[in-house]
Amino acid sequence: MNITSDTPVCEIAVAFPTAIPVLERFSLNYCCSGQHTLAEACAERDQFVGPVLEELGRLHHDSASTETDWQTAPSTQLIDHIVGKHHKFSREQLALISDLAVEVERRHGDRHPEIFQVSTAVASVTSELTHHFFCEENLLFPYVAQLEAEETPTLPPMFGSVGQPVTRMILDHEHTGNELRLLREITHDYQLPDDACTTYRALYRALEDLEQDLHEHIHLENNILFPRVLAAAKERQ
Repeated sequence: MNITSDTPVCEIAVAFPTAIPVLERFSLNYCCSGQHTLAEACAERDQFVGPVLEELGRLHHDSASTETDWQTAPSTQLIDHIVGKHHKFSREQLALISDLAVEVERRHGDRHPEIFQVSTAVASVTSELTHHFFCEENLLFPYVAQLEAEETPTLPPMFGSVGQPVTRMILDHEHTGNELRLLREITHDYQLPDDACTTYRALYRALEDLEQDLHEHIHLENNILFPRVLAAAKERQ
């Protein structure tokens, strides 16, 4: 694959997962709005596309890598990876972040009232993801497993077709992406105040780790799993 400024960012992430850390480093969105080109993504961040292309050009795809190729792996294997790694991490990380935020509020809330906005945004993300994960793990993912096993998959009567829950999940992803951007605005890109204690630093580090994991998580679903599910369902019609 020849990467140019006109290459969609999602295609770069799908074809070369090793490029994801580069995209993250330049704060380029490859999950929720990954259909835009590399040039468009750079323009959104006021970033020159040249340095990004140069760094991506230095990446060499290692065909002997033991990293799983999620483009060709079975959907059930991808789902197990999403649930076992990303869902698990998000749940644990959000619990940690909530505890840290309470402590930072207690110690620094009088001098840094923005920390209360952080807690509100985190509570919103937690509520959204709790419902989102439930829908995926109990409705959508079992459907996908049936589809891959060539069984006759069924969805609850509220869903007319698999396109409806998939669309709902994608909209959830976009909303979560907006919440992550809001957190960056509130924290000024996680810039720590001069009087930040160890707990304050741990909170911001945990939030950044959550953000990066959610980017990878959403990418796997929006750009690999969901298009595959829609295509498979269409073939069964």
